[in-house]
Amino acid sequence: MSRRRVLTHLAVAGLIVLLIAAAATALHWSSLRWRWQLISSKASGAIPELSWSELGAIIRPGGRFSTEDAVEEGRSLEAALVSPYGAPEDLQHGADIFRQRCSVCHGSDARGGRGPSLVERSYRNGDSDLSIYRVLRDGVPGTAMIPTGLSAVERWQMVSYLRSLRRASATGQARAEPKIHVEVTDEDLRNAGSRADEWLTYSRSFSSQRFVNSAQITSDNVSHLKLRWARQLSANEMVLEGTPLVANGVLFITEPTEAVIAINVKTGERLWQYGRHLPDKLPLCCGRVNRGLAIISGTLFLGTLDGHLVALDASSGDVKWDVPVVDPAQGYSLTGAPLGFGHTLVVGISGGEFGIRGFLVAFDPANGHKLWQFDTVPAPGAKGHETWKSDAWRGGGGPTWMTGSYDAEANLIYWGVGNPSPVYAGELRPGDNLFTNSVIALHPDTGELAWYFQFSPHDEHDWDSSQTPVLAELPVAGTPRKVILWANRNGFYYVLDRLTGEFLGARPFVKQNWAQGLDSHGRPILAATGQVTEKGGLTFPGVGGGVNWQAPAYDPHLQLFWVHATESSSVFTKSPPAQVHRTEAQLYVGSGAATVTSQTPVVRALAAGTGELVWEYRSPPLLDFGLSGLMATQGNLVFGCSGGFVFALDSRTGAERWRTFLGGTTLAPPISVEVDGQQTIIVTSGLNLFAFGL
Repeated sequence: MSRRRVLTHLAVAGLIVLLIAAAATALHWSSLRWRWQLISSKASGAIPELSWSELGAIIRPGGRFSTEDAVEEGRSLEAALVSPYGAPEDLQHGADIFRQRCSVCHGSDARGGRGPSLVERSYRNGDSDLSIYRVLRDGVPGTAMIPTGLSAVERWQMVSYLRSLRRASATGQARAEPKIHVEVTDEDLRNAGSRADEWLTYSRSFSSQRFVNSAQITSDNVSHLKLRWARQLSANEMVLEGTPLVANGVLFITEPTEAVIAINVKTGERLWQYGRHLPDKLPLCCGRVNRGLAIISGTLFLGTLDGHLVALDASSGDVKWDVPVVDPAQGYSLTGAPLGFGHTLVVGISGGEFGIRGFLVAFDPANGHKLWQFDTVPAPGAKGHETWKSDAWRGGGGPTWMTGSYDAEANLIYWGVGNPSPVYAGELRPGDNLFTNSVIALHPDTGELAWYFQFSPHDEHDWDSSQTPVLAELPVAGTPRKVILWANRNGFYYVLDRLTGEFLGARPFVKQNWAQGLDSHGRPILAATGQVTEKGGLTFPGVGGGVNWQAPAYDPHLQLFWVHATESSSVFTKSPPAQVHRTEAQLYVGSGAATVTSQTPVVRALAAGTGELVWEYRSPPLLDFGLSGLMATQGNLVFGCSGGFVFALDSRTGAERWRTFLGGTTLAPPISVEVDGQQTIIVTSGLNLFAFGL
């Protein structure tokens, strides 16, 4: 069939559709005529700028577009077509897209940066709405302007937004100043945890104790807590795992997927919002989650599921810079909160179930330039490579997906490392597999290793050592020591010297049967039940471990360490090595674990120096609501969540003093900040943010 006949058939088909639409909607014949003119023009090849589907959206009866007068007057589509997406909500969406996608090159106010100004000059590739639309769709070959990947509606919203910027510039309207001003100095960060009206890092302070020096709310009056305000977020995902930051009266929280919201901590009012478009199909093991932000000076830092590190102006939400860190197509992602101090921003990576090769990486917070990288699965010639007896190191796992801690005096950072890959099929990776399932201590200026301690050599149970390192000073065997306190997923609680990595002691904090004990250096002595087989065997704790990623809390006055533990068991199995194959961005685990007993959540108070149990509290059953980490206060309280409830316990005895049902998933730990001098407890549930006070 000739091209002319094909086009004729298309035009006839379009006319039939229009006649049906006219009959169904009482479409005026003049409206039908201009639509038919466009169909005829497209069929004759006169409108190559738009595809048939794009043209269909324009001529669709009942749609937003109206080019009738212009077409009737004989104007070209280039001149006739005007974006109809100029409503306030469209302009806001266009602004959000610009902030996310375009401001890095064109400036937060669109007045130019690495790319040209979009408000003060004519566009090189045409000034019509259709010309702008085409650039957003196709990019500009030979330049940094690549196709945006936006939907057709999003492109038209962007066209309208850019038009609004140019109109504002032409009429001399000034760009609106941010409603807020946020500035966090390096001294503020070093003293984080000393002010009751701030929460400046993922774990409140570099020591990660999650202890708040506020005593207005006490064990005696906590039952009088009342709701001050609630804020419902707008994400489609029902999982909030992030710990908010609070600075200068503003609360910053990450919202699935990859949104950041600034909220007035006094009223719950939204001040600004940053949104990011994510690819539809990302290889993720554990949902579209994000656990928080870092802040340095006036900049927030966000890791994204598509592998980018984004710097946002904390006062406005504008993008300052955006750099790729990892390739999501290989199974990498960023889910944890970065750790920032001075001129260093440290970021961990996720993806241990996909056969990635893990690392920890540092960037210059001023510009996103990479400073150093420490590979958690060492290459040939590097320290630790000898613990990989095969080529499995090339995709050996070792993710760094939770946030570490920092000792400013010793100038060391401490970070947990996750499971090896394939996690269950250990025959494919003989050896201890350093630095998986370890804590690593690094010099933050260079990324060089100071020391390490491996909790679970040659892990075959998926017991990541990704928990939060808690830094403390306390007597151990009668001698004052600077220590790391660590409740590990393998079921043991550890005390390590944080300057040298020396093993000082450990004991189980949940039921375990995989190890006969630990030797004098802290190395596990495996029991028969600790050997994973093809047939499988019942093992305590289960695959979720004694604790997963939920943050602990520590009171330096009481010298008590609290962990929201889970009692459970699983049957672990492995696949024959010949059946285990690594494919990029596909799960690479080599069998799995079947849960035998459901997880029973329990808060346990441990004597920090020894791990001896002081008290325990059976928290509300998980159901489908999950459990959170913990937060302790000077008012002798420990706050946590499970089963959709938020609760407060007497930190000295474990007695429950307050409990209220929130109605949604409760995965993020509560925080406490003073607002106008009044202590406030802030907690998330489902897609809601709640603030409680006396």
